[in-house]
Amino acid sequence: MNSSTALVAYHGCDITTRDDLVSGRQQHLHHSDNRYDWLGPGAYFFEGDFERALLFAQASHLNPERRYTAKPIATPAAVGAVLQVQDWLDMTTQAGIKEFSSAYQAFTAGLTVTGTPVPENRPASDTDTDVIYRVLDNAVFTWLHQARASQQPPRPSFQAVRAAFHQGDKVAPTSGFHVSTHIQISLLDNKCVVGWFLPLGATLLTEHQYGEAKARLNAALAANKKPRIRIKVQQ
Repeated sequence: MNSSTALVAYHGCDITTRDDLVSGRQQHLHHSDNRYDWLGPGAYFFEGDFERALLFAQASHLNPERRYTAKPIATPAAVGAVLQVQDWLDMTTQAGIKEFSSAYQAFTAGLTVTGTPVPENRPASDTDTDVIYRVLDNAVFTWLHQARASQQPPRPSFQAVRAAFHQGDKVAPTSGFHVSTHIQISLLDNKCVVGWFLPLGATLLTEHQYGEAKARLNAALAANKKPRIRIKVQQ
């Protein structure tokens, strides 16, 4: 799906990461590579939704034992990015769904040959109604990227994966809308970031404020070394 698109997206993070990116101290986000990431490996953004990105950062801050992010978030914030993507795997289109479906068939066929169990998407807990532990989807996206790269000649790599997700309670009993519905992007190509910016109304921390925020983050990093509370699912 070659379709050059410029868009605004937001990433929930610690406020020190926000300022590091905007000021140029940090060039790019570290890519997530958890087995349960919804769209496979990459740097994750919420398309056009600052508030949703901030809510994610706040949830990570309030639930450090769940390790929503690779590093803890001591001071929740969100950073904006302008993305220019040429080659999408867009799961909001029929072409994207067909690409994923073909990859799923090939992926599971390979597992059948070797007698390997097919991964499953599962709830993270008894109260999880969103099935946030997306091991199957992650495995298929990961396999798809690797398969394209291994073909001869190699097929062009997707720069990003994009998908829409219903999440959270319904806004009304019979409504098709959910309170945390969002469009998520997993960015694989850092060169697609045109630039970083502060959300409307935000300002960079002063040197003193940054030092205090960094101290809070270092304390959270130290606390984060404690054993993780495992997600109660069968893997």
